[in-house]
Amino acid sequence: MDTKFFHLSLFFIGTFIFTGCKECEGDTFGEQLDLMVPINTTPSEDVFSIGDTLWVVANIDKEVMVKDSEHLIRLDNFNFFTEMVISEISDTVEYFDIDIEIIETIGEVSVLPLTTAISYPLQYEEEANAYRLRAGIIFNEPGLYLIGFQTFFGLFEEYEHPAMYYCEDQRRTKTTVTYQNTSTSLNNFDNIFGQTQVSYHLEQIDYERFAQGGAHAILVQ
Repeated sequence: MDTKFFHLSLFFIGTFIFTGCKECEGDTFGEQLDLMVPINTTPSEDVFSIGDTLWVVANIDKEVMVKDSEHLIRLDNFNFFTEMVISEISDTVEYFDIDIEIIETIGEVSVLPLTTAISYPLQYEEEANAYRLRAGIIFNEPGLYLIGFQTFFGLFEEYEHPAMYYCEDQRRTKTTVTYQNTSTSLNNFDNIFGQTQVSYHLEQIDYERFAQGGAHAILVQ
């Protein structure tokens, strides 16, 4: 083999490898992106009276936290696909068709009837450096209620946004959202949510899962 050709081949291979690694240096999150989003229910009480208002408040900085990372990711013009779920869980059956009123002051709350449930998609109001929402929920009937938040990760599979890619053109395999609520607590999980008679909740929801959904259980009397 010609020595000059051999050295040139090594040069191009080395340059390709170095350049490829360099292109990925700007992204520290890799193939999976796990976002951590604050959204609070207030007041942080366990017991409410009929007619009381529970406020759902989000002030999400566009520099969003990423799970198990010391770095933040900037998300402009981003859709978190947040859904709020509210159900009555005092009996052995979970009820979604409940008597509530919703007050919108910042952002929007929609109603999405599903085959076996009802969810409430949230539309944040985007500002220069944050996404904001403030909505009130008025409970008109007594009961044990569970309020939580979720994002179906499958919705990100077709979603086009720069954050869905790493190394410029490689699509992430999975993007998830975990919700952090200051009203979520082990005491609330044990003493309020623990009163439910819905068997699959008792079997499938441990405190970690409860917390990941920013859940808050309340008694309305």
